[in-house]
Order: sequence, then C-alpha cells, then structure tokens
Amino acid sequence: MIDLLRQNGTFFKANLHCHTTVSDGKMTPEEIKQRYKSNGYSIVSITDHSKYVWHRELEDPDFLPVPGVEAAFTCLDPNNPPLKYKLCHINFWAKDPRKAEYVVEDHSYDVGVINRYIAKMKKAGWLCGLNHPGWSLQSTEEVHGIRGLDTFEVYNHASQFKDNNGDGQAHWAVFLNSGLRAWALAVDDNHAAMDDVDGDDTLGGYIMMSMPSLSYENFAYALENGHFYASSGPEILKYAIDEEADEIVLRCSPVHRVLIKGIHTVPDVRLAAKEDTITEARIPLGPIRKKEPFFRLELMDTRGRRAYSQPWWFD
Repeated sequence: MIDLLRQNGTFFKANLHCHTTVSDGKMTPEEIKQRYKSNGYSIVSITDHSKYVWHRELEDPDFLPVPGVEAAFTCLDPNNPPLKYKLCHINFWAKDPRKAEYVVEDHSYDVGVINRYIAKMKKAGWLCGLNHPGWSLQSTEEVHGIRGLDTFEVYNHASQFKDNNGDGQAHWAVFLNSGLRAWALAVDDNHAAMDDVDGDDTLGGYIMMSMPSLSYENFAYALENGHFYASSGPEILKYAIDEEADEIVLRCSPVHRVLIKGIHTVPDVRLAAKEDTITEARIPLGPIRKKEPFFRLELMDTRGRRAYSQPWWFD
C-alpha cells in the first residue's frame, strides 16, 4: 500500500497566508493566534505585505508561528496591453528562520524580475508559492513563465468571500498540464476583524499537514515535499494506492462528488451522488495510468466546499 497522504504521524491544521496590523490587516498578531488556536489550528504564517517579522513571541508547545512575507510585483503602465493594471503576489516562508535572509523585492511586474527574485530568496533559505492568480487576473501564459514555485493557491478564501474570484484551481490545472509542478494550497489571506462590516474572511481555507510532531523542521519538510492536502471543508482521511488490487483507496468526510483528474478529468471513474453520501471508494487505477502522466483528486460537498489531494506522478 502506497500512502499518498504520506501520513507519518499527526495531521496539523494550518493557514499559511494572513495579514495583521503590521501591514493592512485589522487583527494584531496576538489576536490572530487566539482566533486560530481556538479553532483548532496549530500552524499559522503571518505574511504581511513586504514586511518580514518573525513573531517568536507567539510560539508555544501547541502553536507554531511560521515567519513569512508576501511580495508584490505590480504594473501600472497605461500603455501596457492588454491590461493597464497587472500584479503578481508571491508568499515566502523561511525554511529555517534562524538562517533565512530576507531580500527586499523590486516591485516591477516583469517575469524576469519575478524569477530572479524567487531565485535570490530560495538561495537565501525560503520556500515560495503563487498567490490568488484569479484575483490577480493573471493569464495562464503569465503564470507559466514563473519558475521555482513550491506551492500554488487553488483556493483563497478572502478573494472568494469578498470578490468571488479566489478559485485558482483552473490556473493550477493548466500549470500542471504544461509539465510544471507545485503543491496545491488553500488559504484564508484574511485581512478583516471578526466584527468587520465587510464580513469575516477567516477560517475558510486551510491545509492539513502530516508531521511526526509539531516542530519547525517537520513543518518545512512537509511543505517542501507536499505532505499535506488542501481544503475549504471536506476532509481526506485515507488516500492510498493498493498495489495488489491496482486501485486508489479513498476515505473521506461525506461529499457528493469525487473527480479524478490528470491532464483531463477521467470520466470513467468519477463518482457522484445527489447528497453528501460518499465517504469511501476504490477507484481502478488502470484506466488512469493508460491516459494520464499523473492523477489527483478533487472532492466536493453540496455546500460547494472542496478538498484537493496533491498530484501523484507515475514517473
């Protein structure tokens, strides 16, 4: 049995994209910790805009604050077709905050500038991920030019909640289909306070990280190697390959649809029900292997919430 969840211990709930009063958020770092920890989260990364702060004071045996920063690249040139306004946001997380060095970005929207900055930051000890490509109105061609990504936001709760454009799964699908690789990430990207007149953009997107214990070393390893799944609601409880039966084995919280995707959605093995009654399945692997270089699962419940497994490449 190949464990595709890579379970080597406990699942820890994490949000790796949020903002505080250090930049344009309305909650203090202490309020962020209280809100998330009281709702079952063990890991939060505060990724304030172009302001890197390691909030070591928030750490305790049951809560890991991950130092991060959100870099922004912007074009405001009215003569730049086809859009007068373009942007790209990328999150960075320190692999080892004792050694990582923060490099201030050049904010110019240029793929060469972006890639050079990613290379500098990765050399300086950081992991990185593309943020909200839908909200940023990035074309797939622009996204495909970016190199060095570790993660890719497939769901951004604040963007979806406020602007209805936080779904990045189509961008990610085309990214994977072009031969590029990055792990699926679901996040909050929250800015609001609980009593904000615009609504609460917290506790909507998250990842479940498989780690032996709650430590920074384990976190960095799990993030870099895809030992997590992404979700806005459904839980993936078991996800494996039964080599003897040549089947995918799935156990999950109740959902009404399970899609098996490679370059295409594999129609012969999709699962569907009118209500949230699907909690387990065995899916033949043969038809997928014949047509696709990789596969991944998308689970949906009747409330429209989704969970994303990480891709499994046959090579």
